[in-house]
Amino acid sequence: MANIMITEYCNLRCPYCFANEFVGGKSSNNMTIEKFRKAMDFVLTDNNNKVGIIGGEPTVHPQFKEILEILTSDERVEKVLLFTNNIFIDRYIKQLTNSKFSILINCNAPEDIGEHNFKKMVDNLDIMIHEYYMSSKITLGINMYKPCFSYDYIIELLRKYKMKCVRTSIVVPNTLELRGKNALEYFRRMKESVFEFFQELQKYFIIPKFDCNAMPLCLLSEDEIELFKSFKKIAKGHHCNLTEGSICRPVIDIAPDLSAVRCFGLSDHHKVSIEKFKNMKELIDYFYNYFDVFAYNTASAKECNNCNRRKNMECTGGCLAFKGEKIESVREYCSSLMQ
Repeated sequence: MANIMITEYCNLRCPYCFANEFVGGKSSNNMTIEKFRKAMDFVLTDNNNKVGIIGGEPTVHPQFKEILEILTSDERVEKVLLFTNNIFIDRYIKQLTNSKFSILINCNAPEDIGEHNFKKMVDNLDIMIHEYYMSSKITLGINMYKPCFSYDYIIELLRKYKMKCVRTSIVVPNTLELRGKNALEYFRRMKESVFEFFQELQKYFIIPKFDCNAMPLCLLSEDEIELFKSFKKIAKGHHCNLTEGSICRPVIDIAPDLSAVRCFGLSDHHKVSIEKFKNMKELIDYFYNYFDVFAYNTASAKECNNCNRRKNMECTGGCLAFKGEKIESVREYCSSLMQ
């Protein structure tokens, strides 16, 4: 599923934001309706019927209601996933009750977004779940961005709303300082807190699902792998991907100007206009050949040099942004050999 970034503006300034190259304070950086329709036509090629709507914060787009109406009325669209911080969503709840829409809510800690914004997020959740019975359409998510990150607040919300699944992500490197660092060392610093959080989730039979930047399996002890496996036993219909390891495939995010990136993590390395491609498959293949082919030939750390999982394209060693410069170097070297 490709994502359409309808605005670069966000009402929050999260310290870990992986879209920091795009997101700013300029309210003019909104996708026009004309370009939104072009992006939709492109995304819905090759019998695709799913669309992701991202920002910035999508609900601050001045024509967001019209965008929802376009998505609702388009018969090609079967599923829409809205990524939101849920603070301004009360303006659009009625439209979002349509069966096409699912909502992924990024639940930030009160200390990161302020008590007022946190309360507004929760108040809107109360309305959506208790007044509009939207529980089955909503997934809560947490970005684990530092050792000793807060998680009590989201466990409280998950229990309050009787949710059995949570989207989790160890955040991708969003600064030049982090990019180029040893990816495995980054995971090792985060690991203790991640497992403390997962053990708390296990107590309440809540299934964590890795989104982006999953932890490589080589960093896990036998007991830790058993913890991951235990979630699969209680999943009961929920997809549990904890034991799948660190595998990364092109996502495709389309910006307001119709430029596309493989993912936000690699956005500062290469962009290309969707208007240069006939369909989504062609664009995905392009990014795969531009990045992924070389990514598996590039080690994230010394320990990855002789790893069979890397050689068999079963592990990327974490987010590709950690080794973006290395990937560029390998590709340039290979290109020089072809000349």
